Formats: sequence, structure tokens, C-alpha cells
Amino acid sequence: MSSPIKKFIRRLIPGGQNSPLERVFVAAFGKHPGWDDHIDDIGFETDIFITVKRLLYIQGVGGNIDSGSWDALQKNQPIEEFKHALVWYMGGNLIVGRIWSSRDGKGRTSYPMVVCVQCCRLPLEWVLNNVLPLLERVEEACVATISAAEVRLTIENAQKELRQLTQQCELSPILSPVGADVMAKLTEYPEMEGPNHQGLLRILYHIEREATQDHLDTSKGKAFRPTLLRIPISPPPVTESMVLWISFLLKKFGMNTSVLMLMPQQKQRMDIIIGEPTQLQLYCLRASLAVIPLTSSIPYSMSPEFINRAIKLIEDSRNGK
Repeated sequence: MSSPIKKFIRRLIPGGQNSPLERVFVAAFGKHPGWDDHIDDIGFETDIFITVKRLLYIQGVGGNIDSGSWDALQKNQPIEEFKHALVWYMGGNLIVGRIWSSRDGKGRTSYPMVVCVQCCRLPLEWVLNNVLPLLERVEEACVATISAAEVRLTIENAQKELRQLTQQCELSPILSPVGADVMAKLTEYPEMEGPNHQGLLRILYHIEREATQDHLDTSKGKAFRPTLLRIPISPPPVTESMVLWISFLLKKFGMNTSVLMLMPQQKQRMDIIIGEPTQLQLYCLRASLAVIPLTSSIPYSMSPEFINRAIKLIEDSRNGK
């Protein structure tokens, strides 16, 4: 089957591939010295990558650059570099990737380079343990060259290697069924400690305050706005923590919800964007803790009614309700 026909079919049925060779797609975009301007998109075989680039790169990164928000930040606060891993659950699709500070052939450094992998019908834990380490090697290879041809070859080889790995993994849902104890498990992390798990309560309060006025124990039929959470995380490995947070948020807001996790390297924190990310939420990419504090550290004045309701949910979760 010719490549254009295969691309057309993939666009019609994104995420519906059954062959092990058709369950992983690798793409790259952004800035690299091998191109005088933005990279000619590499590997855009499904519409998911078009959406990722539009939301993350054009509207998010580009919007913050064009508005001067990061330039203003740089004058007053230390500005962090692009050096992130990302995990994005988007309408039943799973995208993982790496973002790092880069430059084009003319030396301009405002935009990063991004490499993404779309994973179809592969369990999240397997993806985190196999795909993220390989993407770290992809970043190292791309940084080490100024050749556009070598970048393309690196992306092509990464896709081949990942497709070989997927042959060892059976078809399965991205997430296992979410148990009632997910919130109870979150309370077990050291960063959620404090009187009555105050860190977790502040996060739950922030979700209710910023995302929706709905009660914590239901997500049916309620609209919500995109919301940023800055979550402390325990030292590596963080796989279990990521799975729990994404499971909790999808259980609350529904399986069609977009959940984007951004993990700055060498930082014990994770930015989570609930809903379709905008320029406003993606400001977090270069904002330090001095600018955007941990959500669990914000001294909210929480009402006794909220605290009692949240604690009851935690207790119900411990009891499997």
C-alpha cells in the first residue's frame, strides 16, 4: 500500500490500529540547527500530531513568545529552560514526548524542539517504562548533530525500535479500570502529608475552585475550564504517581477529558493541565516555583464544609466506596 493511502487511512481511524507495527508513531517539530527556521514536520502520519503542535507549540509556546510574557518574566525572575518530559491523554489517545531548548540554523533560541510518540492501545505503565527512556536517547542524538538528515534518521530509527518493542506487548486499554481507592493511594505519598493530608486537600480545593463549581464526588454533566495544577512528586521513579493522578482526574472529569502532564527534568514537581491547554496554562513551561508555587503549598482558606466533604471522600476511598 502506498504511503499517501496509508496516511489517509490513519487519519480516518486514529488510534484504531491493531497491528503492532501500526500502534506507535513518532514525530518531531520545532527548532534545530539543521533548519534555518522551524523544522519541516517529521512523521506527521496522524492528525493527533497536528493537534499537539497547534496547542502546545503554535498557541502555547508561540503565544507566550509573541505576547512577551516570558521576556517579562526573564527581567524579574529566573526563567527555566525547556527540558521536559510530557504525557498527554487526549480523547482516548496517549502521547508522550520530550521538549528541550534548542536553536535554528541562524542561532535563534526562543523556540524548543519537540519529539512526540503517539501510542495506540498500549498500557500507560508500559509506555512510561519503555518509551520515555528511549526518547531521552533521541534527544541526546538530536542535540549532538547539526544535520537535518541525521535528525530524520534518528526519528525513523526510533519509530522502528519502538515498533519492535510493541510486539512484546499485548493490545490493552491505556488505563486499567480505575478503582475506588485511587484517592486513598494518593494520600500515601510523602508530599501529600500534613494535618488531615493538607497538601492533597489544597489540590482538591484548587480543582473545585478553578475548574468547576461542581462537588468533588461527581463529574456528570458539568463544564469546566482548563486548569493548571503544580504537584510535588517523590523522587524517581514517578510512574505510579503519574498513573494515579491521571486516573483520578479522568475518573472525576470523564474519559474524554484532556490531561497533559509536564515534568521538568531534575525537578521534583509535575505540572498537570486539565482540559485543552491554552497559552495561559502553558506559561508554566518556563515559570519557576517563585512564579507559580506548588498548588499543595497555597494557603487557601478552606471552609469546614469543604474540608469535611473532602475528608469523607478520602475515607470512603480507603473503604473501597
